[in-house]
Amino acid sequence: MSSSILTYCKISSGNVMLPKGKVQTLSEDINALLKESYAFLEFSYPKFHKMDNLAKMAMVGVEYLLHDCHPKCEDDEMAMVFMNSNSSIDSDWNHQKLINQNKNVSPSVFVYTLPNILMGELAIKHQWYGENLFILAPQFSLEKWLDKAEQLFKLNKAEYCIGGWVEVFENEYEAKLILAQKGDAQNAIPLAQVMNDLKG
Repeated sequence: MSSSILTYCKISSGNVMLPKGKVQTLSEDINALLKESYAFLEFSYPKFHKMDNLAKMAMVGVEYLLHDCHPKCEDDEMAMVFMNSNSSIDSDWNHQKLINQNKNVSPSVFVYTLPNILMGELAIKHQWYGENLFILAPQFSLEKWLDKAEQLFKLNKAEYCIGGWVEVFENEYEAKLILAQKGDAQNAIPLAQVMNDLKG
C-alpha cells in the first residue's frame, strides 16, 4: 500500500511555510500569530476564540493546508492523526498559575482544552466523521505519522489523512502538518522535499 503527500505546512517563529515556500511572516508572539492567521485565512468559526492555543494552532494549520489543497471526500473518508509531546500542558499550566495566585478559577478556563477538543472542533467545522487518533511522542517523526496513516488506508478506514505535529507551551510553538491521500497521486510531493522542509 502506498500513500501520497498532497501538501504540508510548517508554522514556527512567526513563519508559515507551504510547499511553494514561505507564504506569510507573522508576529512571533503566539496570540498575535493566531489572530493574524485567522484574519488572513478569512474563515469564520466563532468557537475559535474560545479555544486554547493548542486547538487554535491546529485549526489555523489545517486551514493553511486546505487553502493549498482541498480534496473532495465523503465525511467518513478523512482521518485525523495528530501528535505532540505535552498534550494540553499550556492550558494546564495557565490553570495552575491561577490556582497558585489564589484566584477563582472558572471552568471556562479549560472547557476548550485537551487534544480531543482539538480534533472534535476540526471534525465539527469540516464535517469529518472518520477515524481520529492523538499520539503522545517525544518528538515528531514523519515516518511514524505516515505509518499510522497507511495503517488506516490498508484497513479501508480512510481515503485521506490530515494531521501531524502541533505543540504549544506559553510562547513556544510549532506545527508540522500534512495532508496525505491513499494510493499514488499525480500531484504527490516527493517525500525527500517534505522531510527537508519539516525538519528542525
